[in-house]
Amino acid sequence: MKTIHTLLVAVAALLISCTGRVVPTDGSAGAEAAKAVVERTFGHFPTNVHFELAEVQDSSLRYSTEVTDGVLTVTGSTPVAICRGFYDYILRGGYGIASWSGNRLQLPHHLPDEALREVVSPYRMHLYQNVCTYGYTYPFWGWEQWEKEIDWMALHGFDMPLSPIGGETILARVWKNMGLSDKEIKDYFTGPAHLPWMRMGNMAHYCGGMSDEWFDAQIALEHRIDSREKELGMTPIYQGFAGFVPAAFAEHFPEADITETIWSKLSPEDHNHMLSPLDPLFKEVGVGFIREWEKEFGKGKYYLIDSFNEMKVPFGPLGSKQRSENLRFYSENLYDTVREANPDAVWVLQGWMFGYQREKEWDPSSVRDLLSGAPNGKLLVIDLAVDFNEFVWKNDKSWDYFDGFFGKDWIWSTTPNFGGRTALVGTLDFLLNSHLEASASQNKGNLVGYGTSPEGVENNEIVYEAISAGGWSDAEIDIQAFLDNYTVARYGKQAPGLKTFWQEILQSQYSNFTNNARFRWQRRPPFRTPHTMNVNEHYFKAIESFISEKDAFRGNRLYEVDAIGFAGMYLAGKADIVLDSLYLAVDRKEFDAAKEKESLLVDILLDADKLLESHPLWRAQRWIDFARAAAFSPEEADLFELEAKKLISIWGGRSLYDYSARVWSGLIRDYYVPRLKYYFDTVIAGEKPDMASFDNSGFPARPGLSPQQKYSSPVKAAAELVEKYKEIH
Repeated sequence: MKTIHTLLVAVAALLISCTGRVVPTDGSAGAEAAKAVVERTFGHFPTNVHFELAEVQDSSLRYSTEVTDGVLTVTGSTPVAICRGFYDYILRGGYGIASWSGNRLQLPHHLPDEALREVVSPYRMHLYQNVCTYGYTYPFWGWEQWEKEIDWMALHGFDMPLSPIGGETILARVWKNMGLSDKEIKDYFTGPAHLPWMRMGNMAHYCGGMSDEWFDAQIALEHRIDSREKELGMTPIYQGFAGFVPAAFAEHFPEADITETIWSKLSPEDHNHMLSPLDPLFKEVGVGFIREWEKEFGKGKYYLIDSFNEMKVPFGPLGSKQRSENLRFYSENLYDTVREANPDAVWVLQGWMFGYQREKEWDPSSVRDLLSGAPNGKLLVIDLAVDFNEFVWKNDKSWDYFDGFFGKDWIWSTTPNFGGRTALVGTLDFLLNSHLEASASQNKGNLVGYGTSPEGVENNEIVYEAISAGGWSDAEIDIQAFLDNYTVARYGKQAPGLKTFWQEILQSQYSNFTNNARFRWQRRPPFRTPHTMNVNEHYFKAIESFISEKDAFRGNRLYEVDAIGFAGMYLAGKADIVLDSLYLAVDRKEFDAAKEKESLLVDILLDADKLLESHPLWRAQRWIDFARAAAFSPEEADLFELEAKKLISIWGGRSLYDYSARVWSGLIRDYYVPRLKYYFDTVIAGEKPDMASFDNSGFPARPGLSPQQKYSSPVKAAAELVEKYKEIH
């Protein structure tokens, strides 16, 4: 025990400047911060557990666990490391779990003695979140939700979250000082749920109109988030200025080089505008933003700045001397903006575009030019989607293709979710172990971090347990042992039906990666393209096996949550089978049969809706309640509700409707079912449906949700519904 503590203390002073991580210098304060995480998450702190903070800052996180005379001692290099050490212990022992859908902790009064166990993460940074998470999950959250999320991060070992909240208020201050009016500035901002795409330059204005009180509240919320994250030794990544400005900017600065950005077939009033990074005004705004941010929140270390997300690079043809020179000048100018504002700051860049637009926009020469403007150690690349390289683009890994990112620091990261979709999907073995490929690569360069960048969370909780485990392991993790530990930790015991569940679903959706985790009934009809989720006979057998253990787990809260969720997903899969046969009946003009199949489809979906009304997370009413609670007037509450409903249905851009497909109670009965009925009833009647008009005038435009009852015994209902629809093949 003393050995690791002494070692950590000895190297502390040498490494603090290398990481920029904020670690409490008072060991008792750091240990108390970690202890508070456990207390908040589980409702108490066990009397037979002791936390110690080694006053050190290593280039990677580390912890040790040891049980002597029935008492567990966890020592860590940061409060997050302590939390991860404790969480690793309870997972391994089957004593408990922390998840979005519920927590469990049942430690014995006297723990069995265990020798000192030391764990050193292969990485000194553990990234969490995607720019889009702030649209698909977080936009209307208050402190109550954020406090739980930060605790979840700490227990899962993530110490580098994105932290952009309040950035619009800071931008408004800078622009107002430059002469723009309050109206010109406010007209630019989108609504809360679409701010990520405004920040990335994709859109502006859409669903905007927030009150002054809302903007002030965002600053207050960011202060609480920032303080808690720093208390736990986390290093937030703040938002920087990437060049996107209101259209009115051109009226105040007619000589400025401003171009209109066009993305996703938006209406012209929702287009964004970009101030060229080559224009001298870019530096004025960029420096002003960082200085104003740090005046409000204190000195930062990392600033995320992306100017070309999913957009054409406006610097000349690929391969041309003009393009190369402009990219280098852009890079130098952007980094110089960061450096002038804060000489110690690091420019953070998302690497999504390096795979998504490879060759068309980003060949190795262009990437080298883009990265050349900042010194090594002052530019951090997030290799955002290594799972896309493997399963979607099927191209070379970016660290190989771009020669280890040409000497720049970089973070290995996955993107396991799109749009906050809830369908079961995830390549568990890949998530547990594929980071080892990067670590072993001769082209790994300065691989400094590990992370995950989901567009939305509160779904597929096993996926995030796998990701969390991978980030703390430099050796291959056996997937079966991992699943056994997870099962006992979550439910308190193992059972044959649960073992079969994992065996079967690993031959289906939990060995499958797709960027299109949507059921066909969630797509605007007529939609015939097969989904890519690998919903097969193993999927249905897995859930049947899980539900078969309901009597053995009666009263087990986390089992019951999962039984409700899995049964809902079972019905979702069966609905697609019926939908296929319904399309076929319509094609053959067998309209009597079509009406029967339509009735069956509606029954399945409404049964799923009623069942999911008992789920703690998968309810549209919860989403709407968050939106309305974030407002400061009834009118603003209506505005936020409208935007919240748009995001999870029609989204906003014509090419993005149904992008955020969620298997949620309320959304099923008030959006998906009425749309399916409208389409098939219209076609069967021999008329032509106007789907766009129906979508825009339907679910988002109507206030609230229709009433729905809950099953008095939802687990019993789950079993009955699975049995009811079992023979649909």
